[in-house]
Amino acid sequence: ERTETADYRPGIAFIELGRSAIASNRELRLIALPSMQRIAEAVGESVSLMRLYNRRAVCIESIEGQQALRVTIERGRTQPLHAGASSKILLAYLPEDQWEEQLEFPLARFTHTTITDFDALRTQLHAVRDAGYCISNGEIDVGARALAVPLFDGRDEIVAALSIEAPASRMDDAIIGDYLVLLQREAEHIYRELS
Repeated sequence: ERTETADYRPGIAFIELGRSAIASNRELRLIALPSMQRIAEAVGESVSLMRLYNRRAVCIESIEGQQALRVTIERGRTQPLHAGASSKILLAYLPEDQWEEQLEFPLARFTHTTITDFDALRTQLHAVRDAGYCISNGEIDVGARALAVPLFDGRDEIVAALSIEAPASRMDDAIIGDYLVLLQREAEHIYRELS
């Protein structure tokens, strides 16, 4: 929808898109929820489950962190595929020849750390795929940090991204390794359930 300054922002259609995605992903949400709860209890931060839907990343399940200052991704929130840890996980694990067609050009800048150059994004997507995880540093929301891993089905195709979100002040490099082990362990558990 158009704003008062003649810019555009996501409108009511994106809210409906988010609601549709949540409704159509009930089984995945039910399988993933126990793992998400274990993660949230262990780290005290927000945990989300995002899925690719109509060239956007859509949050289909979320558990809010327990801290007074927290990063929250509410169910139904949509975001473009070029920014954010979960978004980039979803894009990176698609076949590379689909990357460009899944993006909305020009790539929007949300903060000073948002990548808006496709060649730079492609390089990062290769690194994400090689590493098996993605870290986002304030690419959509200033001061937020996220770590995401892919979730695969029985055919080894990506079905979702599982992530932890927190203020950057609490999610430093020292704790990322612990969070990654936890996310990967629960992603493996979800994979077994989906298979």
